Amino acid sequence: MTCFYLLKVVREPLVLSQGGAELKSYATALQAGLLIFIVPAFSAFYHKHANNHSRTFFINRLVLFFISHLLVFAILVLADVNIGITFYVWLGIFNVMLLAQFWAFVADTYNVKSGQRLFVIIAVGAAFGSLLGALLSGLLLPTIGIGGIMIFAALLLLSILLFATRAVACVPSYAKSKQENKQEPTTNSWLAGFSVVFKNQYLIYIAIFVVLLNFISSMGEYILASFVVQYTTALIENAQSSLSLEVLQGQFYAAYNSWITLLSFVIQLFVVSRLFKWIGVKGSILILPIIMIVSYGIMFILPIFSVIKLAMIAEKSTNYSIQNTAQQVLFLPVPRRLKYIGKMTIDTFFFRFGDLIYGAFIFICLTWFDLPVGVFIACNIVCATLLLLVAWRIGHFNKLEVQKNLGNTAPKLEANIPGLTISAGVKSQFTISEQTFVDHDIGDALKFYARTHNDDRLPKWIRFDKYTRTFSFSPPSNSHGKVVIKVIAVDYDGLTVSSSLVVRYGPEQT
Repeated sequence: MTCFYLLKVVREPLVLSQGGAELKSYATALQAGLLIFIVPAFSAFYHKHANNHSRTFFINRLVLFFISHLLVFAILVLADVNIGITFYVWLGIFNVMLLAQFWAFVADTYNVKSGQRLFVIIAVGAAFGSLLGALLSGLLLPTIGIGGIMIFAALLLLSILLFATRAVACVPSYAKSKQENKQEPTTNSWLAGFSVVFKNQYLIYIAIFVVLLNFISSMGEYILASFVVQYTTALIENAQSSLSLEVLQGQFYAAYNSWITLLSFVIQLFVVSRLFKWIGVKGSILILPIIMIVSYGIMFILPIFSVIKLAMIAEKSTNYSIQNTAQQVLFLPVPRRLKYIGKMTIDTFFFRFGDLIYGAFIFICLTWFDLPVGVFIACNIVCATLLLLVAWRIGHFNKLEVQKNLGNTAPKLEANIPGLTISAGVKSQFTISEQTFVDHDIGDALKFYARTHNDDRLPKWIRFDKYTRTFSFSPPSNSHGKVVIKVIAVDYDGLTVSSSLVVRYGPEQT
């Protein structure tokens, strides 16, 4: 993500210097056209090496492939060759392909239970990389120039080869995916990349979701841009600003993107893990469609620039944090072939196909009908409602895939907790053995809680560390009695088992 945001900054001056803003829309269409051929080519490459079970094989080959391109681009820039449109198209393909393969690599590395917990943390790294790349680009561009940034990005990509190998080596055996021993077909047809999607109902819904999501997101950017133009033009016409139109609009988008990047990082860091814990993947994937329905509904009622700006920031930051993480987790339970080929097809071709539909829709609506912006807001409300329905179905199929891949059983009590007798007025500790509660599901993990036997809070003189399973006791001096503590072990899916700990306390024994 750091590399992409570094290169994203140099992309704009390159393409604008070659042909202006119009070329950007044509470049997006060209990306989708090229992906029709790139997806089958990658599918052929995958099937040729399908039974190479090294988890880093595909990601490493793709990284080396793109590094070679970056070095060529850097040489051409230093030689004053105009590469604007070519680099713009390449960067769009680079972004979707490398991200798709990174998350396929991660999904191939972890089993379902471990991945559901750890993807949230991994996505924090992606959000931080985006923030770091945006900050570094402003510092490096005046110093080392466009060619220098390309070489620097190539060196950063090279480090992925080391980190990927090291990351796989660090994964404990209980957290690893167990699909590596399955033989896969090595035959391939030209349309294999697309057929793996169309033959799997679960992937079909994910593909529809991605197309709808990108269409709504692109339409939202168009709606925002329309109001930005109106707002900045009005400022100049009313002599409320001495800056040029381009500078005003540039300042707005700089602040707008900064807020989105910052909020995405904060949500990823503090909110996403809690959402996954409370409502799971099935509930998390519904959040963005709901926010979109509410946001565009408010826009339709109050088409005010400040309202639209805040609504779009909320939508984008949710998309880049909660939605992005949930979308990657969806591929954890599917077979390896679907992780690599299916995910690549969906995250590249179907993602760009949403852009194509958006471009054609805008062209027809403006050229033939000259529709007002309120119509596009209403259209997004309808599409967001459809997105919510599709997300609901995806959640249903995800649950089925997880159950098929790895059933879940409740944790078990392997040994009773022995009773304790402690002295009043004296501090003492007791740690529950890690063998007391055991979960036999591969990759699952337990969380621990402690309450009184009637589910009340523990007395103030009892503290429980749920991470180390350690009780700290400080019964008041000259007190005596008995307290029965219920210790509860909960797995990732919420299944529980409990045991009682009887604590007797009284005057200190001599």
